[in-house]
Amino acid sequence: MFRRMKSSPQYGYMILFLLCLGIALPDFGQFQVSSLADKLRAAMDLSQSQYSTIATAPLLAGIIFGFLSGVLMDRFGIKVVTVSLVLTSAGLVMRVPRGNFATLYISGILIGCAATFINTTAPKIIGQWFPREKTTQFTGVVLAIANLSMALGIGTAALFSSVQAAFLFSAALAVVTLAVWFPFITERKGKDEASAEGKSAPILESIKAVGKHGGVWLVSLFCLGSVAAIGSVSVFLPQALMSRGMTAVQAGWYSMAVTLGNCVTNFVSPAIIRRFGTSRKRLTVMVALYSLGEAVFVALGWRASGALLPVLLFLSGFCAMGFLAFYQTIPLSLKGVGQRYNGTAVGLIITVQLAASVVLPSYVIAPIAGDDYRMIFLMLGALPLIPLILSPFLPVKDMFEKK
Repeated sequence: MFRRMKSSPQYGYMILFLLCLGIALPDFGQFQVSSLADKLRAAMDLSQSQYSTIATAPLLAGIIFGFLSGVLMDRFGIKVVTVSLVLTSAGLVMRVPRGNFATLYISGILIGCAATFINTTAPKIIGQWFPREKTTQFTGVVLAIANLSMALGIGTAALFSSVQAAFLFSAALAVVTLAVWFPFITERKGKDEASAEGKSAPILESIKAVGKHGGVWLVSLFCLGSVAAIGSVSVFLPQALMSRGMTAVQAGWYSMAVTLGNCVTNFVSPAIIRRFGTSRKRLTVMVALYSLGEAVFVALGWRASGALLPVLLFLSGFCAMGFLAFYQTIPLSLKGVGQRYNGTAVGLIITVQLAASVVLPSYVIAPIAGDDYRMIFLMLGALPLIPLILSPFLPVKDMFEKK
């Protein structure tokens, strides 16, 4: 009976729940570090660059495994996501004793594995269980849960009595997540169109098909400009707010506004896009407006006062992530990619955006700006100008041809 239930199309909702659970774990654990910045830097005598390196270490997993995770998904299926979740759990347990800089750095890379694999493979996995018109919507749900868990990680970490207590809590969550994941995760095997098109693809064939596709590289640049900016904001914002006289708890709560904006937009924006993005011209205008909003709110929002501060921070997150689910599902409609190579395509997109999220704050912005937070946020605010400038070239022609 359990096997029959797993083969039912309705079981897709269980898979959606598991994807949400699996991505919540690493994002919660990763973003605890943002609110613990002062405690970590004081306890371990870390410089700004060292702290930034630890905070962005989970993103390094995206650089290492981002493209590879998509290729492996296209070849071996959902079992590679299970392996990544085990590695993330190991990283969360490994950092509990805190140890030294190297320990936190290595554990951070491990923590980022599940987020990387689920980010990369979610559109393909969801596409196996649901019609294509629902893929963007449910991918948005997964991303929304990811951002909600980031907000909870930032907002609750400072409430723990110590860094070790906060880390121990996330390690316990890892054990619970694995206990739920293993009995219920499965891959759909059927004769429907999505399953047939998404059947196992040879590794070299996947790499060749995606690597030469200009549309995939273009989508990568759109994601780079939007995601690298807001991802780096999460690294610097709590410290920037504390430099204005806030406590760590206050800074953590205000920082939650960004990730709550990320969360809400992943529920709301796919519906807005579906309602108003009925032509290439309309989508171009919407991308330009979202990108311009992100640029302004990221550059200036953190300097606001009173009730305006959380509003502008929320809007920066809302504008930044509003099109991410849509961007990640564009490869499904690209000729030469589709369901068969979608994992590899999204892997390439995520690798590019995460490479920028790691390299820019740790090796470009922090060394140039130091502790000058005005300069840091002005530099971050310049990144969304990339999708703004490229918006007329959004590769959605195939999408409307199919309609």
